[in-house]
Amino acid sequence: MQKQLIALAVLGALSAPAFAADNSVTLYGRLELGVEAFDNGDTSLMKVEGYSSRIGFKGEEDLGDGLKAIWQIETKVSPDSGSNGTKPEDNSLTTRNSFVGLKGNFGTILLGRHDTPFKQLNKNIDVMWGNAEQTEVITNGKASGINLHTRQNNVLHYTSPKFANVTMRASYAPDEDKGTYTGNAAGSEKNRFSVSGEYDDGTFNVGIGYENQADEVAKGKDRTGLKLVGGAKFGDTTLGLGYSKLENEGAKEVDTYALAVTHKIDKITLKGSFASADESKGGAQDGVDMYGVEVDYALSKRTAVYGLYTAIKNDVKAKGEFVNGTTKGAPSAAGKDPAILSVGVRHSF
Repeated sequence: MQKQLIALAVLGALSAPAFAADNSVTLYGRLELGVEAFDNGDTSLMKVEGYSSRIGFKGEEDLGDGLKAIWQIETKVSPDSGSNGTKPEDNSLTTRNSFVGLKGNFGTILLGRHDTPFKQLNKNIDVMWGNAEQTEVITNGKASGINLHTRQNNVLHYTSPKFANVTMRASYAPDEDKGTYTGNAAGSEKNRFSVSGEYDDGTFNVGIGYENQADEVAKGKDRTGLKLVGGAKFGDTTLGLGYSKLENEGAKEVDTYALAVTHKIDKITLKGSFASADESKGGAQDGVDMYGVEVDYALSKRTAVYGLYTAIKNDVKAKGEFVNGTTKGAPSAAGKDPAILSVGVRHSF
């Protein structure tokens, strides 16, 4: 982490002339931390926790005739612990969406590391902060062991122009090292494909997404996901609904459902969400529910404080856990129900 911060400081110093000469270069980020009372189902403890804090650089160059070159370098930071993790990629400058690409009347084409269209399809259902964020846990499958919450490496990503309030996205990542992945059968091809389409007129939105991770379960057995989302904004109130069907081919299949609501009262935003993953076939007793309530108070356009309560209800053989914090939040054992009461602060710059 120390090397990472030094590299960021050097990059910032080298970029200073560019900031002065070209307003298209932007330093940005977000810091979010909270104090948690965490119950793992057996014991309680206090935590100072970080939630998806990040820092990044992005910019563009006008190439003429409506064409622009765009780029971004973004990395996660952990101001609560000073460590992003133990894997080599955890201490890269590109742990989050990082790419170079072209943007024009044809849309946007990116090369690098980026969220898949399936993951991006989350409007109005991904509303909670801190560890109450359910999309990663339930809708995208981590609690069910069918993880489609994918920030894809080595990806070609396309976003269409918005036409008649419709935006299309597609991404493809080839298998660059066929059959040599640890524990994977020789000859496997882990190509990954994801696509989505979404209608959004500012009041109503509806979208559909699909992802295929070839040979992810085993040779000849894929991991797939189908997602549907919808929502509506009525004055100061926003509603969101979500559904996904997730499958580890030949091993597990689950349906998930999500409901989210927000309501603004001046500087206060009230939030609530509920999401459920059915048990997989054969009476596996591995279903997971997650719910949360939250109150945000905006101190400014960039800074807010909040309080929330969130809990996970695990079936007898399920072990769903909170995943958005630096140290996660696992139950003490399968069938136990972890819960969190927390207050936090979020600042964006």
